[in-house]
Amino acid sequence: MRTLRLAVLVVLAVAAGALIWKSLPARTTPVEGPNPIAELIAAEIGAITQWLLIRGADREAPILLWLHGGPGSAQMPIHSVTAELERDFVVVHWDQRGAGKSNSPGFDPASMTLEQFLSDAREVTKLLRERVGDQPLIVLGHSWGTMLGSRLVARWPDDYAGYVGVGQQVDTLSAVVLALDWLRGIAPEAELAAMAPEDFRDHELYVRLMQFVESHGGGMNVSLPSMLPRALAAPEYRLPDYPRWFDGANRGSGPMWADYLRRDLFVEVSRMPLPMLLISGAHDMNTPVALVRKWFEVVEAPQGKRMVVLDGSGHAPFLTETPCFVETVRGFGTALVGSEAES
Repeated sequence: MRTLRLAVLVVLAVAAGALIWKSLPARTTPVEGPNPIAELIAAEIGAITQWLLIRGADREAPILLWLHGGPGSAQMPIHSVTAELERDFVVVHWDQRGAGKSNSPGFDPASMTLEQFLSDAREVTKLLRERVGDQPLIVLGHSWGTMLGSRLVARWPDDYAGYVGVGQQVDTLSAVVLALDWLRGIAPEAELAAMAPEDFRDHELYVRLMQFVESHGGGMNVSLPSMLPRALAAPEYRLPDYPRWFDGANRGSGPMWADYLRRDLFVEVSRMPLPMLLISGAHDMNTPVALVRKWFEVVEAPQGKRMVVLDGSGHAPFLTETPCFVETVRGFGTALVGSEAES
């Protein structure tokens, strides 16, 4: 009985300590390096307060602007997964409007339009130039972030040095066609398998399809519980930030669903004016590899393009095959900077 009491006291003490620690002001830990930068900043972007995390071992290294997925699925609380990238880049994680620390009380989801996100990204670019420097800036997008990032660099190529698309979003309904074909192969008896692609113009049905894809191995293939300890340990996030993080992620693409359905990368980005790297997971049925490859093969890319498929991954290869992902991005950055130096 005494042992049980002691154990309960220890658990309560640990919980109290964690609660107190999580109530302290948000911060980021130092980065070791020759000329490091480690900053967590709030800035007025698009008429609201948005947060950025800037970390690198050498503040003069190329900037890697990471555009998270969702929209609303902020990457900042689990940024440590890919911390190795900070050796070669100044890595910037931006909680976009309606996501994580930028999902403040009273946030208006009606402001979530592609054009507004593009405008925000332009302001972020300007801020980084003023705060970090004028070194090459590479845009890396994941999922929704590729819808934003591919159009960002295609529209303003002079301000960026390269583009990395991870789980490249191409065309929503075309992706649904492939996901349904896959579903009919693995679960022909499923209710969703009998539906037509056009039915998934309904956002609730689309969410159900993506949940089914996730539960059958065609999605992120990383459980939230496995990521939660890392997220809870992030000093950049305080207690009030976690409900905002979950709220933004759950909101997803709903407020801009009509905008989503109108977007077609074949039409809007038929030419990629910058060096481009696409990274897909072989098991990804959220942004199916076959559709990504189809766009990759036809897009004009005068400065070069490369596509890498990681066999052990789904929609989040940076979480499932992190070392290979890091080396692939690092190689792209090294080649890009080398070619700029030669020119």
